[in-house]
Amino acid sequence: MNRVVTTVVGTLVESWQELRVHRGRVVLSLVGVTIAVASLAVVVGFGSLAERVTAAFNEQYGGRPATYSITGTSTSGDGTGAAAPATADAVDRELRAAAERYDVRYATEATYTSRRIQFPDGVAEVQGMTVDPPWAEMHRLRMASGKWFAESDRDRLAPAIVVNQAFLDRLGGADVVTHPTVRLPGAPGVTAVVVGSYVSAEWDTDPMFYQLSNSVATSSVAPGSDDGNQRTFEVWIPESGAKALANRIASDAERAVGGDVSVDASRMDAAGSVEGDPLGAMRYVIAGVAVLVLVLGGLGLLNVSLVSVRQRIREIGIRRGVGASAGRIFVAVLLENVLGTLVAGAVGVMLGAAVLGNATVRGLVTSGVEVGGAPFPLEAALVGVGSAVFVGALAGFLPAILAVRVKVIDAIRY
Repeated sequence: MNRVVTTVVGTLVESWQELRVHRGRVVLSLVGVTIAVASLAVVVGFGSLAERVTAAFNEQYGGRPATYSITGTSTSGDGTGAAAPATADAVDRELRAAAERYDVRYATEATYTSRRIQFPDGVAEVQGMTVDPPWAEMHRLRMASGKWFAESDRDRLAPAIVVNQAFLDRLGGADVVTHPTVRLPGAPGVTAVVVGSYVSAEWDTDPMFYQLSNSVATSSVAPGSDDGNQRTFEVWIPESGAKALANRIASDAERAVGGDVSVDASRMDAAGSVEGDPLGAMRYVIAGVAVLVLVLGGLGLLNVSLVSVRQRIREIGIRRGVGASAGRIFVAVLLENVLGTLVAGAVGVMLGAAVLGNATVRGLVTSGVEVGGAPFPLEAALVGVGSAVFVGALAGFLPAILAVRVKVIDAIRY
């Protein structure tokens, strides 16, 4: 055991000493590897961030996997499929009861609506949504200021609303901390309080708002002309068995309401609406670019390593003459490349991290979307260092074979 440990440690020390002796050659040969690994780390890092940004966008609009939209329709009433108000309320009530029965933690109303809102410059029809507190978590909604809805907000006499920046600008640039209010015309009309502002895209230039469902104050406000009686309910449930559970919730509500109401469940998130992996094409492209960069770096190192071994034939022949075994020579030459590329990989990863860690670069990739995680993806660092070691082993294999074949007589010729 001691002999094995001594051999391993001795080989590592010997390889490191060779790197120090030939540091000029090593630096020149590893410049290409460093650039290749840095490029690889940046490519993988960009790809990882792009995947997370795409997933975040998908979840903002379609919900997290697996989010199902459940809607009740009727063959009677106004001929549009919208149920009568009393029936719509019954469907909503039964859907909530079914979600609670099956221990669904994230369930919310998700009904698009419109309200005539009194701004300082006049009354305007503003689009919005009627939701429950879980909506923010289900759709990755981020707050810019103030707070999101809480269950206690249902009992407010002045309804709480959450708006975008365009809405605040329409109020004259009001600040949420001052608790600005807006008049909601209706029968009777009420005054709503802005409790929070959510993060919105730069192109989101029209005022929008969220209001809390089943709240005392909002239930007394007359709906806008575009509301109808179509109400939508959403649930976020585990992907395993999601379809069966969503259908069970819908069928329970349909059976409880009875009559001519049909309740259907359809999946909303991108993972359910796209066949296969929705990000699969992006992953293949990133993998292809990464492999190309890796191959180019490896070929450059292999070429330099072969030339280097040919220039060291005298040195290697002398070492064979004083008793170094073929295996010792093979491992030493191989480890020289591996240790060198390991250092180059670490430097390359640091360069890649510096690029992706830059706030401006990261902002261009994420478009301001909060994706969470470390500034530099861990997988990019692991791929960068791992690929450097792998390239070093491959690029060192042929030179090591060449070094083993060196004979003592070759040392005399050189």
